[in-house]
Amino acid sequence: MRDAHESRTSSEWETKDFERLLNDAQRELYPGCKKYSLLHFIVTFLHIKVMNHMTNKAFDMMLEFFKDVLPEREIVPSYLYGAMKILSSIGFGYKKIEVCKYDCALFWKENEGEDKCPICKEPRWKVNDGKEKKVPHKILWYFPIKPRLQKLFMSSKTAEDMRWHKEKRAKEEGIMRHSVDSLSWKDFDKQYPDFANDSRNVRLGLANDGFNPFDNMNNSYSMWPVILVPYNLPAYKFMREEYLMLALLIPGPRAPGKELDVFLRPLIDDFKDLWHNGINTYDAQSRGNFMMRAAILWTISDFLAYGYLSGWSTSGYKACPCCLDDTTSRRLKGKICFMGHRRFLCHDHPWRKQKTRFNGTIEMHSKPREFLEKIC
Repeated sequence: MRDAHESRTSSEWETKDFERLLNDAQRELYPGCKKYSLLHFIVTFLHIKVMNHMTNKAFDMMLEFFKDVLPEREIVPSYLYGAMKILSSIGFGYKKIEVCKYDCALFWKENEGEDKCPICKEPRWKVNDGKEKKVPHKILWYFPIKPRLQKLFMSSKTAEDMRWHKEKRAKEEGIMRHSVDSLSWKDFDKQYPDFANDSRNVRLGLANDGFNPFDNMNNSYSMWPVILVPYNLPAYKFMREEYLMLALLIPGPRAPGKELDVFLRPLIDDFKDLWHNGINTYDAQSRGNFMMRAAILWTISDFLAYGYLSGWSTSGYKACPCCLDDTTSRRLKGKICFMGHRRFLCHDHPWRKQKTRFNGTIEMHSKPREFLEKIC
């Protein structure tokens, strides 16, 4: 009971901070000013500071100048610290987690105090001129997902949208207008009815791909963001930029490859807790608290990242993730070719018996087995 009370109190404090932020967004910079609110003014000025590399001292001097010019002197903060404090309710924070040079493990939780990698014994820090300096080889940026999911329910409009898939969606049999109409979603509901009973429980997709953050494309640097998509929202909203959640920023210079699961651990740990225990969350629409749970329904990636995420080798003789061990492949000069496409035709199709137009053989094999049910 004490934990529930503390969680509720914390949630109420976060809600008050959010309401204070909304008030600043509606508060006029001076009487009669319709173009800029206090929040708009601070965000715009901070953007100018960043884009023009303005020093903190210059920023403070400009704030003092604005205080002298504007009729409402007290409304403008005096220093950069005051401006950042007003914006503190917007940010969700992040964690910098140090990584082994060879991506073996994270220096996190049970390994947080280690000076060497528990797997390969490589030193945690870079070595320069024979002297150890506490500069890590790599840093994983993790943006905790729990507070960001909670924020979706702090606005009554967004909280209503998070129920849309079950309470307001126009159902039409045989037509797929949203992910809720897919077989994967329906199968998930059948397997976990306790999760499906509350429409507020969050269903997400995990997208992962690499990109080069530099303009020079000759540089082979590859950085891998992990982005979450909230599918509770209506179809016209869940792919909007403002609802996409950056969860991890995996450093380069090369792709994580088969060690991707090492970098995913902080996110997986949070989702395990959200699945089994949930988190006490304030719902602005019902004006009460509930235990929010979350689950990842599927992943979104290209074929290369699919291999990293699933662990299935997407190269070689058994590269097809649908045919699995039943993949028909043949080694040609310098490459592997995938054959047997006639297997997918009807058994009485005339092409199955034509030799000369294909590979010189009759195709009598049936198509690979489809795994639609849960595999234990």
